[in-house]
Amino acid sequence: MGTETIKLDDSSYDLIWEKATAGLAARAAWWSHRAASDPGITLMEMWAVLCDMQSFYLDQMQESHYRSYLKLLGMEPDEGSCARAWVLFGKAGTDCVLPAGYRLLADTMVFETGEETELTANRICGFYRGADGYQAPGMLLSRKHRFALKKAKVLFSLLLENPLQAGHRFSFYVLLDEQQRNPPDSEFTLVRLAWEYRTEDGWQEAQVLRDDTRGLLCSGCICLGLGSFGTAEGGREIRCRVVEGEYDRMPVLYKISLNAAEVIQRDTRCCQEYGEFSEACPRIELRCYLAKTGNVRVFAEQEKGHWREITRECVIGPPVSSHRLRRYVYFKGSARCRFVCSARGFEEEYGPCAVTGVTGQRISLPWDNILRDSVELMLAQGEGIYRDYRRTDPEEVRWENAWHWGETGSEIVLGDGRHGEIPLPSGNGLVLTSLALFEGEKGNVSIGRITKPETQELFCGITCRNPMTGRGGRNRKRPSEQFREAGDGLLRQERIVTGKDAEMLAGRTPGLLIREARAEWKERTLVVTVVPGVSLESEFCRQAYREQVEKYLEQYRPAGMGLRVETAGGESHAGTMSFREISG
Repeated sequence: MGTETIKLDDSSYDLIWEKATAGLAARAAWWSHRAASDPGITLMEMWAVLCDMQSFYLDQMQESHYRSYLKLLGMEPDEGSCARAWVLFGKAGTDCVLPAGYRLLADTMVFETGEETELTANRICGFYRGADGYQAPGMLLSRKHRFALKKAKVLFSLLLENPLQAGHRFSFYVLLDEQQRNPPDSEFTLVRLAWEYRTEDGWQEAQVLRDDTRGLLCSGCICLGLGSFGTAEGGREIRCRVVEGEYDRMPVLYKISLNAAEVIQRDTRCCQEYGEFSEACPRIELRCYLAKTGNVRVFAEQEKGHWREITRECVIGPPVSSHRLRRYVYFKGSARCRFVCSARGFEEEYGPCAVTGVTGQRISLPWDNILRDSVELMLAQGEGIYRDYRRTDPEEVRWENAWHWGETGSEIVLGDGRHGEIPLPSGNGLVLTSLALFEGEKGNVSIGRITKPETQELFCGITCRNPMTGRGGRNRKRPSEQFREAGDGLLRQERIVTGKDAEMLAGRTPGLLIREARAEWKERTLVVTVVPGVSLESEFCRQAYREQVEKYLEQYRPAGMGLRVETAGGESHAGTMSFREISG
């Protein structure tokens, strides 16, 4: 028998009123005046209305309920994500630095650099691809130019126009064909590569500071740290060499480009920086894009969490231009300061709002696509004195000052009448110190081409283009939608129950080329045999296959069942690497 469905009392106002009046004769026979003018009848009508309202709201599921259920499941609210893309900058006449938040446009959509990016005037003037020596980097390389790498462990070498500099970082972007294999996870590699640079004493290995390609398995940025050269002038060659392992199928390389940066599809309206003035350091250089080009307000720290505005006491340099790439703030004295930087026109569109101190004060912001995790604010506590208001959950952490988001995506609630400090009365007291917007799915659908920076005159002559469209952007999910998806996932657990389940899951192992997977049980042990898309002659590569499949299947293995992965021979494929185009 199924469980009985529990339904709350859904009696209407009329039924509640009829039931209450019917009980008067038994409970109060002396009550004979039933007219609406009787105070007792008025109270009965009021309680009937309240009872009807209470039963209605008790039977509803609000978004706040779903948010609480997600907490019980240990799940964080889904805030969506911004689309990301890689942009290649060209025609850099001199070495320069793009600030964090540098804004680029794809039609009217804004993309921003995620971090400070160094551009170099260096160029790739030669590419070594075998016995033919260095070739021009702009030539197209067809199938007949492929060369075997099983014996030659050096994949390729780059010849630069200008010498490398000791102690500097060298970054470049590698564009590969990503249609062949499952996307690799953050830790998986098939081979161990060594990136080396030529010096007077021979080849030296560079320190790999960043490798988004997972060992040339997917497109991404590679950043190398250069050590000493032994001479005043460094060499001009960098090469990539296989130290251990072997590719199952050689990567197909399309481009190698300098001056690449990852950009994020969001629109930052305000942000903040910190700095400390002293007698020895009366000047601070502002770093981010909004600080260099937008409005700046300066706040000095009085005590922890309390700030005094000193904008009028400072001398703030003019915004940067093509002739002036730095912006400074001067202050006489010693103080730890916060620089609140906002886009031009931001304060005109939405200035500080009135905070009256009413219980449950609600502030509606005029944007629907707010990136919630980016918002920080200060509230006025007196003439020129502001106090940090940190976001928290007032039901869980009873801070002395707290705010949280309302049911809508753009409503801030300061206190709730029970938790959190009620703000002091203030006529003009809200200062947003951090705020970013995002378009979500729109970033994947209508990104178009990133063609120009927002401020053309900031870096004159520099061009930008994106070799691939943006990816990864999506809108924020409502808690009810996220909860329903979590429930569907619990009911549809991807546990290994049959051999077909194991074969299907093994075929999805990240980073691998798997043509076929077979599964069978042997003495309470599931033996999964994977057939790679190509033949594996290297034991290092076969071991990497087995370990990666075991690691991936472990999360789906039922308790009490053993798991073993074996590899079988695949179709024969020559271990060659194809180069389509190399450009600087």
